[in-house]
Amino acid sequence: MAEKTSQKRTESESNFTGIFDELGEFGRFQIFTYILLFLPVFITNMYTLNFIFTAAELDYRCLIGECEGPDAPYNSNATFLDYALPPGQESCRRFQYINSTEEECTAINFDHSKEIECSDFVYAGPEKTIVSEWDLTCTANEWKVSLVGTMNNVGQFIALPITGFFSDRYGRKTALIVGTMISGVFGMIKSFSVNYPMFLTLELLESALGSGAYSACFVFGMEAVGASKRLLGGVLITSTYALGQSFYGLIAMWTKDWRNMIRWAYAPAFLLVFYFWLMPESLRWLLASGRLHKARRLIKKIAKVNRVTLSEDSMKILDEKVAGSDRLPAEMSSEASPKNPYPLKTVLHSPILLCRLATCSFVWMTNAFVYYGLVLNSVAIGGDKYINFILICLIELPAFVICYLIVDRAGRRITLSVSLLIAGLSCLCQLFLPTEGSEAIKLVLFLTGKFSITVSFTTLYLFTNELFPTELRHSLMATCSMMGRLGGIVAPQTPLLGKYVEFLPMTLFFSTAFISSLIILQYPETLNTTLPDTVQEAEKIGDNSRGLFGVCWSKITGKEQR
Repeated sequence: MAEKTSQKRTESESNFTGIFDELGEFGRFQIFTYILLFLPVFITNMYTLNFIFTAAELDYRCLIGECEGPDAPYNSNATFLDYALPPGQESCRRFQYINSTEEECTAINFDHSKEIECSDFVYAGPEKTIVSEWDLTCTANEWKVSLVGTMNNVGQFIALPITGFFSDRYGRKTALIVGTMISGVFGMIKSFSVNYPMFLTLELLESALGSGAYSACFVFGMEAVGASKRLLGGVLITSTYALGQSFYGLIAMWTKDWRNMIRWAYAPAFLLVFYFWLMPESLRWLLASGRLHKARRLIKKIAKVNRVTLSEDSMKILDEKVAGSDRLPAEMSSEASPKNPYPLKTVLHSPILLCRLATCSFVWMTNAFVYYGLVLNSVAIGGDKYINFILICLIELPAFVICYLIVDRAGRRITLSVSLLIAGLSCLCQLFLPTEGSEAIKLVLFLTGKFSITVSFTTLYLFTNELFPTELRHSLMATCSMMGRLGGIVAPQTPLLGKYVEFLPMTLFFSTAFISSLIILQYPETLNTTLPDTVQEAEKIGDNSRGLFGVCWSKITGKEQR
């Protein structure tokens, strides 16, 4: 009985195609929805990379407490530094101080035959980060700095499937509001951390419980517009993503204090409490989850705001479907919980979707690894780290314009493959540059790589939404994005890795991007296809008789997919 009911609802969703067409692909109502989406997208993407500045490494040296006070400047002309610090070594050791009847802090006061570990440090510049707050310096503590970024991505790895399930079950609107506000709460608490373990724990909790809000925003945006406007919608959302990140760079440049920069970034999250009344729910989600009464009210509202009149046939279909849902038993009514409590089980019965999910996850992992790796390494290429970061973020804006111009012409598949290849090659070229005197060329290559991986990531978000059905869309996209977090988890370790094996980070970026550029060519093309609502519709996208997915189908079932 449950299976028959699910089938009826699925057929119902497909019968609303004409209504979607009549409501318009990007009318006044969709514009209003996107304006509301911009705030959560803008602020949540400041959270994903805030650790770049909160846990930024600073130049430092030993504090010679016997000769200077705790507020001593980093660049001191005091002559005792020549006697107290070993020349040409790391800033973590000093000579042993000895008592003497001579004048204090002269050469005779230091035993140059005995070096000891520094216990206190002096830091360069006006910046205050957790490194200077809790002395996370020297080889023994370097891993603690890179661990912050890793824990942030571990939290996202946990959050994405949870948010996907929550969104598919309770709605896109609820998922994005709750996720953003949870991030705001834990972010504000994090700014009052009293020690490193507390900070690290809150970094994980904030990310694990709230970082899925962006994916909910993106899915919401894709479901709100028509097929020909999905690329425009994706570009608008991802452009807001880049603006949010670059704005965080301005906050960091202005405050130069990790506690204040967190508070300025996270405070706006509490404005989303008003979204419970301002924001409508996704119409596609209401239909896919069987909430036809709410869907009918929303359809009439959209028609009114967009100034369109639904045809008599569309109104008849709408009224018939709502009336039909009223005749279902109570446990199957339109207001009951969604029809599929375990959506990912459905994928196990579809070899095509299963293969698509597996390879898509690897491509997501590559994109996240290269994307975050380039951003994290950009602050270490020389020059002003704030300007470098802002440029690396703003280079995404022309990338979005190029993406908008070519994706609907060249197609999703070719755009993804070529952009991944260019990103990989820009990383490979850096291996042939000299260590000194090539900062400008390195910056150009970083910008080229970030430009290309941005085109890839933007297309991938759009492509993933078009490959999977409405009833599973957020769950499967969240699964792909979750696997992508594996790349994000590794990326924060690459700056530390580069200190020991200089060529390895860029080699890894190139090799993974190159492999993914080949895998992408096996996907079906989704250009100008209708957004699938059911598993059956998703399986029929493109020509599944050829390529990797067709091979998977043939091997598992012993026959070709028609």
